Amino acid sequence: MKNLTFSSHYARAMLQGYRAQGRNVERLLASCDIDPDLINQPKARLRTGQFIQLFRRIWRELDDEFMGLTSSPCRVGHFHLMGSLVVHSTNLEEVIRQSIRCYRLFSDDIEISLMLQGDEVELSLTHHHPELDPDNFLVEWLLMVWHRLIGWLIGRKIVLSHASFTHPLPSHFDEYRFIYPCKCLFEQPRSSIFFSKNYLSMPVTRSPKELDEFILSSPRDLLIWTDEDDSLSTRVRGLLEGFDEGGLPNLDWVSEQLHTTSYTLSRKLKAEGTSYQKIKDNLRRDQAIMMLTRQNLSIGDISSQLGFAEPGAFSRAFKHWTGVSPLAYRKQEG
Repeated sequence: MKNLTFSSHYARAMLQGYRAQGRNVERLLASCDIDPDLINQPKARLRTGQFIQLFRRIWRELDDEFMGLTSSPCRVGHFHLMGSLVVHSTNLEEVIRQSIRCYRLFSDDIEISLMLQGDEVELSLTHHHPELDPDNFLVEWLLMVWHRLIGWLIGRKIVLSHASFTHPLPSHFDEYRFIYPCKCLFEQPRSSIFFSKNYLSMPVTRSPKELDEFILSSPRDLLIWTDEDDSLSTRVRGLLEGFDEGGLPNLDWVSEQLHTTSYTLSRKLKAEGTSYQKIKDNLRRDQAIMMLTRQNLSIGDISSQLGFAEPGAFSRAFKHWTGVSPLAYRKQEG
């Protein structure tokens, strides 16, 4: 997925623990080429490189894979050590049970549980000091990590039937369709992901060498998870990214490429919590951010390349997407 950007909500949430320890947040953001005023804009977006660099610097400076969001740190290297153990497991169930043992040894705050109910698995995560994670970032992040890591270990995308969270519906819910591509329920008894029990018997297919490479690139391969993502919304975005005839095609063209009807495509996208218009808007938003920050293009040029009738329409759309005008965004990034 090209030109991917991340909500400023996650940057603000990641900084909670760092700030609580009295660290210099402005210095940290400057080292990642992030404008402090930008991330305080609720709708602002960060480029992939900025976001990954922020992750890594917080990990390294705090020496804490939990980013200061628990009562005691989880030293950098825990995730790699756990992976080095579980990569030798026979199947996925053994992977999960061994990982749970590791977490019990390394953290009193984070508890992971595996429950089998009929044909379904519930993998839940409990933060015993949620006041340290007021934005629920660590819970959301770790559940996503577990989903993607265990799927990577068996070489299969694990399809979630649904996910549940103890916190209320968040303002950044629009981001969930990339993180948890399934039905999400809020204000539930536990924060959990649910999937078929059939996955538990599947063998581990990765080697220790592959694991080392996976960890070395972390968190990139955990955040940018598209190779095995066969959701319809990702396929639609891929078609749009590859369209090079100027502007973006209409729904009928995309439907034809996917050998379906416009009605069926719209219905299936709705089931995934999105729409064709929303996919187009998000793509144009991400492309606009890249053009504003990386290319010496005028607002008129960007407007034209993105298929807007005139610069004013582009400026209004950009402000709706990010909360600031294109010129203000460019100034903040500069």
